[in-house]
Amino acid sequence: MPTPLTFDVFRKAFITAVDSARLNWAAVGFLGEDDNVYPFGTDTKVISTVFECFASPILNDIAHQHGYVVEGSAQTVYPDFTLSQNGTTPRIAIDIKTTYRDYTASGSVKKFRYTLGSYTSFLREPTKNIRYPYPEYSGHWVIGFLYSRADGVPAKVYGRSAATTIKAPYKDVEFFVQEKHKIVGESPGSGNTANIGSFPTNDIEDLREGRGPFAALGKDLCDEYWRHFSPTASRRTYNTVATFLEWRRSQQSP
Repeated sequence: MPTPLTFDVFRKAFITAVDSARLNWAAVGFLGEDDNVYPFGTDTKVISTVFECFASPILNDIAHQHGYVVEGSAQTVYPDFTLSQNGTTPRIAIDIKTTYRDYTASGSVKKFRYTLGSYTSFLREPTKNIRYPYPEYSGHWVIGFLYSRADGVPAKVYGRSAATTIKAPYKDVEFFVQEKHKIVGESPGSGNTANIGSFPTNDIEDLREGRGPFAALGKDLCDEYWRHFSPTASRRTYNTVATFLEWRRSQQSP
């Protein structure tokens, strides 16, 4: 019987597969049944789907080598992929996340962040917006992509033979594979929505190494932080790890 798939084994296998295939993650458009290629622009959702299409076969191969069944989820349901050995618990959740670089006037990379799912759903109600109940998952892993936009792709139809002349709408793709709690930050990821944000950085190596504020504290404390984090700013009793630990101690006091 295949051994359970650990995070370290999965990350190494994924990186090795990417290197072996010499993937540059470049796609230039959609191939229609009419044998024409239709370029896509810089829409983040479309590019995210492209990266997911590249990553999915690798993920599936690794899972199957270890005796895991892979299941996808609907768009608003966590996670993108559920891995279950022989279809049973414990399960592994894998999400694919994407963002792009933005630059300062001097050309340096601004700090970027990823949104890592809602903190008002399955963390508080274990069956809400999740493929299987949250306690059934033993691992929560993220495959993250970072790219730069490449504007100026003409919006016209190309014959299939001309596909090599089409410019991709993104470039300089980098990726990381990391345990989710090690990249989670202290504040929401986007505007007023109840999304967990990754910690801000301008160096993807910070994410590869999992240098987030919860890395040393562990997954359970990370979950507890976001489980009690108020969606309303004026009602928050903490907004940093330090103030969370103070609040936690106060709740445990006699």
